[in-house]
Amino acid sequence: MNIVGDFLLRSARRYPDRIAVIDGEVRLTYRELAKLVNRVATGIHRLGIESGDRISYHGNNRWELVVTLLASIQAGTIVVPLNVMFRPSELAHVLSVAGIKLVLTTIEGEASLQSLRGSPTFPAHVSSYDDPEGLFAKWIGSPGDELFVVDRASTDIVTLFFTSGTTGKPKGAPQDHEFIDHLAHSWVIACRYDHADTFLVTTPMFWTVAPLHCILPIILVGAGMVVMNRFDLDGCCDLIRRHSVTSMFGVPTMYTMLVDQKAAAISELSSLRVCSVAGAPVAVEVVNAFERLTGATLLNIYGASEAAAISREMLGAPRREGCAGTRGGTIETKIVDTEGRPVAPGVAGEIVVRGLTVIRGYWEHGRVNPDSLTDGWFHTGDIGIFEDDFLRVVDRIKDMIITGGANIYPAEIEDVINRHSKVNMSAVIGVPDRIKGELAVAYVVPKQPGALSVEELETHCRDLLASYKVPRQYVLVDSLPLTPSGKIRKAELRKSIAGC
Repeated sequence: MNIVGDFLLRSARRYPDRIAVIDGEVRLTYRELAKLVNRVATGIHRLGIESGDRISYHGNNRWELVVTLLASIQAGTIVVPLNVMFRPSELAHVLSVAGIKLVLTTIEGEASLQSLRGSPTFPAHVSSYDDPEGLFAKWIGSPGDELFVVDRASTDIVTLFFTSGTTGKPKGAPQDHEFIDHLAHSWVIACRYDHADTFLVTTPMFWTVAPLHCILPIILVGAGMVVMNRFDLDGCCDLIRRHSVTSMFGVPTMYTMLVDQKAAAISELSSLRVCSVAGAPVAVEVVNAFERLTGATLLNIYGASEAAAISREMLGAPRREGCAGTRGGTIETKIVDTEGRPVAPGVAGEIVVRGLTVIRGYWEHGRVNPDSLTDGWFHTGDIGIFEDDFLRVVDRIKDMIITGGANIYPAEIEDVINRHSKVNMSAVIGVPDRIKGELAVAYVVPKQPGALSVEELETHCRDLLASYKVPRQYVLVDSLPLTPSGKIRKAELRKSIAGC
C-alpha cells in the first residue's frame, strides 16, 4: 500500500476527464496526469534510485514540479524541495544533510546548483526541466504505461522540508504518510473541498504549504488546481477570474496587499468560496475587509513545517477574532512555562505539541532522529494563550522584548501600528539599552511614500498602548526583508541596528 500515492490513483479512476492541473496553456486531466506521474516514477526507478532515497525539484512553481512531487511519492522516494532563491552555500548545506541523489532543476536555479559540481555532496544525477533532451523530457515521452507503485509503510517519509528559520542553519523536517494523510483529510473537512473546486496555488512549492496543504488535499478529492509561477497581485486576480477559482491559500502579506491595492478587483471575484491564511498573525481588519469584498470565508490556520494544523478555523464552526481557531483534531497541544510545566487557562506560555501531524524527529545523519524532540513534543517557540479552547498566538519567544523588567510582545505593537490607515506593514524589534535592558524600535512601511510622519505614529501608539509598550524609535522604510513564505526577517533588521 502507498497511502499518499493512492490519492492520485483513486481520483484518476473516479474523475479521469476532470481537469487536474492548469499551468498557462498546459491543461492536464486526471487521466493524463496519472500517466505522466507513472512514467516519471518509472524513470526515477530505472536510474537505480531506490525507495527511501532522496530526490529534489528546484524551481518556481510549474506543472512539472507537481508531476515530480506525485511521481516521487509513487516511486517511494523522499522529495526534498530546494529553494530556488538559495545561494550556493545554502544549497550545499541541504545537499549535505539530505544526501540527495537526483535534482531536477530549472533555468532560474541551474547556475547556483552547477557551481557546486565537484563537491562530495553533489548529486549523482542533475538535469533541467528546460532541457528538451533532459531526463524529465525523456521520461514523459517514453512509451509503455505499466503501473509502477512502491508499497510504503505509514511511518515511511514522503517529504523532507528544510525549515526557513530566520536564524541558524535550516533543519530537515520529515513528513511521513500518516502525517500527510491526516493533514490532507483535515483540509478537506475544514474547507469542505470536493471535486467541483478549483484551487489557485500561489505560494512556492519549496515551502510546505503548497505541496502538503494545497496540492495533495486537492488531489485527494479530485479537484482542479491552477499553478501560479510566482505570486503577483494582477496575475492572482486574473487567474481567479479566468478559471473561476473557488479557493486559495496565502500568507498575511498577500491578503493585505490584495485588500489595500486591489480592492475593486477582488470585489468582482465572485467564484471564491473559501480561502485560508497562515504563516504569521493576520490583522483582524484584513480578514474582515477580504471577506466583505469577496464574499468568501477566510480561515485562519496555525502550524509549522514540523507540526501541521495545530489549530484551525473551519467552515460553519464558531470563530473568534484574532485567534487561529480551535485545537486541531490530530494534535495534542499544551501551553507551558519556561520550566515545561503546564500553565493555567488564560495564561501565556510556549505552545508545545505532539500527535499524528507532528514530525517524529528531525532528519539527522540519514534518518529521522526521535531523540531530537523532547519526549516526542515539538516546541514551537511560539507564545500562545487558550481562550475557551480558541488559540491566540501572541508572539515568538525569541522576539519578546524585556524593557525595565516588563515583557513586551512585538506582535501586539505591530497589530496596533498596522491599524493606522497610512501603514502597509511593520516590524518591531528590541535593541539593547544600558538602562532599560531593551527598547522597542518599529520599522514601518507606509502605504504611500511621504504620507506618514513619525509624530502621527507616536500619537497613534500612545492612544492605544500602555506607555512602556510604545516604541522608542520609528524607522520609516520602503520595504521589509521577507522570507519566501512571507515572514519578516527580523534578524536582518537587528543586524542593521547593530551596524549603525
